[in-house]
Amino acid sequence: MTDTTPAPTAPGPGPKRRPWYWEDYTPQGTKAGELPPGGDLAALHLGLTLAAGTAPQMWRFYRTPVDGRLAGRGEVSDDQAAEHMTLALFAMHQQSKTTLMHHSGIRFGTAVRALHERFSTEAVASRMSAAAQARSQNAVFFHLRGLLSQLSVISQPIDYTQLLADLKAWPWPDGRSRVIRSWGSDYHAYVKEDPVRP
Repeated sequence: MTDTTPAPTAPGPGPKRRPWYWEDYTPQGTKAGELPPGGDLAALHLGLTLAAGTAPQMWRFYRTPVDGRLAGRGEVSDDQAAEHMTLALFAMHQQSKTTLMHHSGIRFGTAVRALHERFSTEAVASRMSAAAQARSQNAVFFHLRGLLSQLSVISQPIDYTQLLADLKAWPWPDGRSRVIRSWGSDYHAYVKEDPVRP
């Protein structure tokens, strides 16, 4: 008797994963108009004090591929660290808000200009300068926490997908210079009617 059972095949790619957590909550997403649940934000908030990969509650939100060589040594890549930091910053910014603090197209430097509505120009410029002079991801993360905390006060959203790209570029001198130029150009740009708000 001949066995007609088909030979097993390699599994397909499976369902397409969304590239970034908060995109599930944008008007284009599958949960249009919804905000992240409080439990999700609480889990992501742990990233403010715990290093990348060390908060099990955050693992399900990661999308960056794991570098097996680094994982074998108990380390994470710069890209993984950038994702972890960005998720934590998003959670801090989003907490207690009734509108989504991720808004595509509002770059970081542009959003920070809106702080002049509530805080002194000198103080904001000083914080921006400190962030731009940071040489490591951890250092810029520290300064971003302060600025995003202020953006939260005025409910000013930013493009978190772009911020993720900025943090991924930060460890590389050329990439960091490009990000700093972008932040500076957006922050100091003169426009007749400032299009900061979405």
